Amino acid sequence: MGARVVLSLDDQIVTEVELGKPVTVLGRHPACDIVVDHPAVSGRHMLFRLVGKTVYAEDLASTNGMKINGIAASNQVIHHLDLIEVGRHKVHFFDDDMLAGRVGGLESTVQTDYERTTMSQQQQPAAEAATRPAPRRGDDDLARTTLIPRLGPAQESVSTGEGEAGVLALRVLAGGKAGDVVPLTRPNTMIGAAGADTALVIRRGRSFFIARLSGGAPRLNRKELAPGTHAIGPRDTIDVGGWSFEVIDTGS
Repeated sequence: MGARVVLSLDDQIVTEVELGKPVTVLGRHPACDIVVDHPAVSGRHMLFRLVGKTVYAEDLASTNGMKINGIAASNQVIHHLDLIEVGRHKVHFFDDDMLAGRVGGLESTVQTDYERTTMSQQQQPAAEAATRPAPRRGDDDLARTTLIPRLGPAQESVSTGEGEAGVLALRVLAGGKAGDVVPLTRPNTMIGAAGADTALVIRRGRSFFIARLSGGAPRLNRKELAPGTHAIGPRDTIDVGGWSFEVIDTGS
């Protein structure tokens, strides 16, 4: 499976990492695959383990532990749009198949701990076995993965102008200078008010999606977003906190 995580601090995206290796380690030590230089993060704080098409998040006996969707966890299967908290940092997990629409489930909800427990009680024994924690491996498995330098401010407004053909953008309607444009040329663009209500606009090829990131749920075309990732297109309207946007096609 294709999978990635997006690391953020105080609603500012720090980096995006593809989970292309069997094991990806996050921690403060410079030898980690995802280096988080913060005193709340242990030297080797946690790891992501890829086993077939299943991804596990595993705490490495860290000082402050980790939370998955707000619940303390030590070793757990993670799902599309799950949120892992490590100290003050947030790590959002994305399944690329879901983002690209190759699986019928763009509207899939973020699985809470309660929902996972309920689902596991209904699964067949073989399926239950697939969700058991994978055995620990030695340091030789701590293979490095590729870091993709990532993203700037929660909003990056620029003056209205010509854009890349076929790429969408957001025109500010309220919350900033009306008429300014937020370009959506990056793989992930955070919108909203840092430290309050924020959403993530995700670009994959010529397809664009929006998902809640933190705070209150965004509104798409005046309807509150359900958990999950939602496709957006020209003339859609998005409300995030005190900000309002219209989706525009920069090539039109």
